[in-house]
Amino acid sequence: MAEKQRQELVYVDIHDAIGEVVLNRPEKRNALNLEMWNMLGEAIRTCGANPDVSVVLLRGANRTVFCAGADISEFQTVRRDSVANQAYSAAVKGVVMGLKKLPKPTIAMISGFCVGGGTEIAVACDFRFASTTVMMGITPAKLGFVYDVEETKMLVDLVGPSHTKDILLSARLMEAEEAFRIGLVDRLYREEDLEKETFKYIGLLLQNAPNSVRGAKAIIDGLVSGVSPEDPGLKQIVRDALDSPQYKEGVQAFIEKRRPEFPRL
Repeated sequence: MAEKQRQELVYVDIHDAIGEVVLNRPEKRNALNLEMWNMLGEAIRTCGANPDVSVVLLRGANRTVFCAGADISEFQTVRRDSVANQAYSAAVKGVVMGLKKLPKPTIAMISGFCVGGGTEIAVACDFRFASTTVMMGITPAKLGFVYDVEETKMLVDLVGPSHTKDILLSARLMEAEEAFRIGLVDRLYREEDLEKETFKYIGLLLQNAPNSVRGAKAIIDGLVSGVSPEDPGLKQIVRDALDSPQYKEGVQAFIEKRRPEFPRL
């Protein structure tokens, strides 16, 4: 996509059924201040409510840096103690839980630094596609606070308890190959191929039946969060899909040897 000269710290670019949520503070390597956390939460809600958006993509504006983490320069005011931290924590939760609960697929396209809050955001997405330049880490141990409980659970679910302990206790930065090996990122590409391959994958998602994509995502997320496989709500998702026009169209298209005509995700 062609770059746009924008002034907003966070903005949404909607095209081709994709909602690109862009971090745009390049002079600070997209470090997130409280204003940006709030703007990011609003951008995610905007994409969730917009019927023209089927897939949400998070990226940095200059495509060489995703996010260097939170803006620590404001911590002595907005996070000076547990009371002051409440508003800050609520803004972060709005982003992380907004991504986790979004029924539409979410992808973080990450290059360069993806540290602290950057990794936090990426972990909350369904997929993390990274360039070989990426450096990832979560560094509360260097500042003297403890990583959030719910976000720790997300990290454990993604990479397991041992790797989570390594990430949080060492607070070290991890290079691309290691992040890929432990499952912190899903796909690894050369910097020049990252955008092309990411949009190619989004194309695969967009050509599939919305019932199938959203239904599978909802079931997987439910199972990971501890919902029983016998849960009536999860089973209803399967039944509803079999009664849908999309299922009938998919089968008919297969028989007629043509591409199915599904609605947008």
